[in-house]
Order: sequence, then C-alpha cells, then structure tokens
Amino acid sequence: MSAPDRAPTPDTIAAFSLSRLWHFDLFKGLPFQSYNVGDPDPAVCDLKVYQDYLMYAYIVANVPKGARILDVGGGDSRVLKFLSKDYECWNIDKCEGLGNGPIQFTSPHYRIVYDYLGSFNPQLPDAHFDFVFSISALEHTPEDQAVRENLVRDLHRVLKPGAATFHLFDCIWRRDGQTWVNGLVPYLYATVPAATHFTPPAALAIDPTVYYMSDSAFTANWTPILKTSYADYGRPYSMNVWWRKLP
Repeated sequence: MSAPDRAPTPDTIAAFSLSRLWHFDLFKGLPFQSYNVGDPDPAVCDLKVYQDYLMYAYIVANVPKGARILDVGGGDSRVLKFLSKDYECWNIDKCEGLGNGPIQFTSPHYRIVYDYLGSFNPQLPDAHFDFVFSISALEHTPEDQAVRENLVRDLHRVLKPGAATFHLFDCIWRRDGQTWVNGLVPYLYATVPAATHFTPPAALAIDPTVYYMSDSAFTANWTPILKTSYADYGRPYSMNVWWRKLP
C-alpha cells in the first residue's frame, strides 16, 4: 500500500495496520515528545516512542478539540499529558504493574478509573467517549475468550455510536519466521468492523518497509527489564487495529 503524504486519517488508516519505517516521516515537527524524544529515529528509538507518536498524530489530526477521549491501560499516560488542555481526558488502568507498568500514580492531566476495561465499571459512563485508544497495553490481556468478549462489549458500551477506537499492540517477530501476537488481535479482526488489516508472518518476511525496534534500542531499554537478549527475544513491532462502533 502506498504511503499517504499526511497524518493517518480514517480514509488512510489501512496503511497504518502495522509499524512501518515511512511513518516516522510523519512525526517530524510535531509539538509532542515521548520519553523526551523529539523527531524519533527508527534506528535508535523505543517501540513505545513510535506508538506514542502515531497515536498523538492520529488524535490531533482527526479528533476535534473538546472531545472526550479515553486511554485504556495507559498508566501515567504520556500522550494525555500533551492533550489535556484541548480534550476531556480519561484513563482506565488497574495499576497492577502488568507489562512493567506503574502500580500507583496521580496526574493533573486526566480523570483516572482504577480498573480494567471489561469490568463494566459505572465510573465510565455509557456512550460517553468520542475516541478510545490503547498503547502497548492490551497485549497483556489474558488469553481467555470471556475476557476478550467482555472487553469488546465494555468498549462499545462507553463509545458513542459511530465513534472510532484505535489500539496499538506490541508483537514479536521471531528467528524461526513466526510471530507472537496476543490472541485478542485475531479475535478483534474476527468480530469488529476493522478498517486496518491483519498481517500474517509470511507477509512480514518479505516486507522491507516494516519497522522493528532495533537491537541497540532493545538492549538499552528492554534487556534490563526482560533479562534477555534481542537475538533470543525477537524483533518487536506494532500491530495496530482501528474501527468504528456501528450506529
């Protein structure tokens, strides 16, 4: 698929179904920083920096100011800090430290609900949000069918009819030519009207435009936490799922 010449939109979102090197061209000059990184370089930046920039670029280009947005599992949300002056910002996170996330924090930038999406917490009102997103969070969802069903039901409960939702998943390309992807991703593609598309391992193997987190970035940022090498772990990349709640 050819590269759009501007930020992702609902019409071009299929081109952002997974992390690609040319996406970084769209991040230059944005009034945003993730982990104090400006104009990220794919050769050295963390995968989460790529994901933060993609989500920020999408929101400021497509979600009108004043809209209500919800970050799912965002921890101490890096993206919401840059949006809180222009949007009504919410965050839902159990804060149990999954995926090396935080176990406690407070923030002046958004309202926090201490729970998991899928719990139908009444603190999140029905049909309240214009946009719901997650960044490197839902790949920690338990591999359980009931959990997946409840998560999607609760997500559609809090979204306004016709509102969009966008979720960025950490995935792993392994040395044997296979990938690790949380089972929620294929479940979503089987059950929601996604405008993005699922990319199988065979397609990844022959696509030189895919952005993988580099060995140097992995060694600097992930090895101290995971206690494993890039060669043994595999190459992290992002798979991205976007759809609208049907009216």
